[in-house]
Amino acid sequence: MANLKRREEQRKEDCWDLTRLVKDKEDYTNKINAVMEYNQKIVQMKGHILDSKETLKNFLKYFEEEDRILSQLYIYVRLKFDEDTSNKESKKKKLEIEQLMNTISDNESFIMSELMQKDYKDIVSWIKNDDDLKIYDLYFERLYRQKKRILSEQEEKIITKATNAFGTPEEAFNSLDTTDSSFEDVILDDRTKEPLSHYNWPEFLENPSQDVRRRAFHSYYKFYEKHKNTYASLLKGNYQELEFLRDVRKYDTALEMALDEINVSKDVYENLIKNIHKYMDINIKYQKLKAKLLKNAEYHLYDTYVPVVSIENKKYTLGQAIDIVLEALKPLEEDYINHFKQVFEGHSVDIYPNECKQTGAYQWGCFDSPSYVLLNFNGTYDSVSTLAHELGHAVHSMYSKENNPYIYHGYEIFLAEIASTVNETLLSFYLLEHASSNKEKMFYLCEFLDKVKATIYRQTMFAEFESIISEKCQNKESLTEDLISSVYYQLNEDYFKDSVIIDPEIRYEWMRISHFYTPFYVYQYATGLISAICIVSDIKANKEGFVEKYLEFLKSGSNKDVLDILKIVDIDLTTDEPFEKAFSFIAGCLEQLKKLAEEGE
Repeated sequence: MANLKRREEQRKEDCWDLTRLVKDKEDYTNKINAVMEYNQKIVQMKGHILDSKETLKNFLKYFEEEDRILSQLYIYVRLKFDEDTSNKESKKKKLEIEQLMNTISDNESFIMSELMQKDYKDIVSWIKNDDDLKIYDLYFERLYRQKKRILSEQEEKIITKATNAFGTPEEAFNSLDTTDSSFEDVILDDRTKEPLSHYNWPEFLENPSQDVRRRAFHSYYKFYEKHKNTYASLLKGNYQELEFLRDVRKYDTALEMALDEINVSKDVYENLIKNIHKYMDINIKYQKLKAKLLKNAEYHLYDTYVPVVSIENKKYTLGQAIDIVLEALKPLEEDYINHFKQVFEGHSVDIYPNECKQTGAYQWGCFDSPSYVLLNFNGTYDSVSTLAHELGHAVHSMYSKENNPYIYHGYEIFLAEIASTVNETLLSFYLLEHASSNKEKMFYLCEFLDKVKATIYRQTMFAEFESIISEKCQNKESLTEDLISSVYYQLNEDYFKDSVIIDPEIRYEWMRISHFYTPFYVYQYATGLISAICIVSDIKANKEGFVEKYLEFLKSGSNKDVLDILKIVDIDLTTDEPFEKAFSFIAGCLEQLKKLAEEGE
């Protein structure tokens, strides 16, 4: 921390310009007042939204304007907070806008019930006969899909209040797992001790010494074992909240409820798990090859993260990183490259780490803002790959906003990870093709196969875990720590089979996975990378007209359902075809790695 600059010491040109969200204090106050004015206009329309086409159009206008301004405010306060989490004024503003959002949600809880009072055929009739309403055709089709799930106004108000109060399990998890977590020091091979934390945990798993990896692994999970019953209670509470919503919304399963939000059938989820089991042998063969290359007497779960090949620890300047990524993305053609460059030219990227800046990286923005990107660029290969990933999100957002009206400019998470991992994968194979030695080629192949293991196999294992635990909760089984941990341990045995020694401590790993507090979310990482590999495969094969198809995909926003948008790039996740294609590509990479390993340097 001592080596990091304070926020005020960062060069202005290395920081994002948030004045395009909120200009100054006066603009901030004016935007809050505007949101409240639109909220009052909407509340005053209660009982009259559907009086006529004109009242409906007024409602839609107020609702859109309110949402657009509120989005600017919320993103502004979150970005200001993340650039320096120690700033008390930023924290105060963040809490202020979060409270404003809760108030608006409560005030407007009547809307869905009121909209559902009219028959869909009457809405369709209005839309067909009014040019201003035609744009809302798909919007209302999606809305009325939920009609049978919407309850009375009073019941909806109760549900809104209940869901606003939900989140305690996740909040408590975050407190326990971050603020209150502590781990025993790790004894290094020279017998000195080094503190262990969430931040350096990945570094310990990549330590060249197997003894250090083992000691770190035991120390890390000792904390979770100590608090295992607390973590079990928190996860149980989270699934009970989910079960409450499933029951009141009258869904057969919580999985169905989660997927129904984006009109995805549970067949997609189940097809993913089925196909990952079908191609489990590819990762098992890769783990066996890693074990052979590491030359340890035993190969444990804590060994699966260590690089089997290392290359010179090269450092990149930001300019070099951008140039490399741009070369890798050349197959996406000129218009894409120009959009990529615009992100940096517009001061939308917060580039370097500083004291109390949010860790990691992300892209965020709204219809009336640039695509903002938070990085913590440090010149490593990982930070170059992260730059490619986040700029993939940024360009996707730019295309979506440019080619859609407000109500369809946003895209679902289901599609989001595709654009980013296409960029990452193109970068990996650009570097592979330009590698100067067998060792360097092996490094990039391992990097890709490790990503497949982490993003496809591991996230699918998480998805299968979620479906099992949710089903047990619905069946009123007691979600004890022993039951949850036993399910998780068995899944590790199923996914790794005889390729890795399954250490007993892994039964506690589920306790540290924050995504489990956003149920049925992680499967999208797996489907995203599988789709991205299919797309890269077609790009590298110079499939005629495919880049144009991919750009059309990026421009779609939410103007079609997600599965229909995927079909633009010839992907249908309800079938086995994309899995066959992706795993054929992955298997080819594994074969290439095996040959290089046999050849040596």
